[in-house]
This record gives sequence, structure tokens and C-alpha cells, in this order.
Amino acid sequence: PAPAPAPAPTPSPAPAPAPALEELQEERRMVAIMVKPAAGVDPEGLYKKITETIKSQPQYKLKWDDKCKVDDGKIYASFTIALEADFDEEVMEYIEYMEDEVADQQITYQAAME
Repeated sequence: PAPAPAPAPTPSPAPAPAPALEELQEERRMVAIMVKPAAGVDPEGLYKKITETIKSQPQYKLKWDDKCKVDDGKIYASFTIALEADFDEEVMEYIEYMEDEVADQQITYQAAME
């Protein structure tokens, strides 16, 4: 009788899942905001200044929308930031400090993204 065929090689095991800590770093929060420029302040120019000035901590990977929507003189935009970041402290307070150029601001929506 013919010899039995050799058993098929066992596939190597799949890599172990990443530790939970690394997964946390990838969870993001999406925040939509409204910023009302002070009288005489150009909304597009103000948004450019906000996105160039407010960078947050590098580990939070703050990412602004490329463009904002301007409606009735108010800026509507959104950004994403690491879930563990205090976005109020990292972003909103800095906008508040621009009091010469910002008349009002508010968070219009926020949600954790998985």
C-alpha cells in the first residue's frame, strides 16, 4: 500500500490582539462646535487662526476639519481628539481665551467614535 500523505502544515497562530491600552489610544471623540466671531472679525480668518494656534498635546492627535461652514456669520466646524483627552481643557478654553476675536462659542454635538 502507498504511504499516507504527509499532514498539511499547521497554520501559524494569528497574532495576539493588541493590549487594551493601545486600543484606548485609538478611540476618538468627535466634537462639533459653533464659534461666533466678535464684530468685524472675518470668520474664515478666525477659523484658520484657531486651527493653527490650538494644537493640544501630541498624544491626543487633535485633528481639525480642513474647512469650516460659515452660516449667519458663525463658524461651524468639528474636530476629533483622543477619547481620554479633556477636550474642554485642550480646545474650548483656548478658544475662550481669544476673547478679543470670539464673541461666543458652544459645543453643538459630541460623541465617542469606536
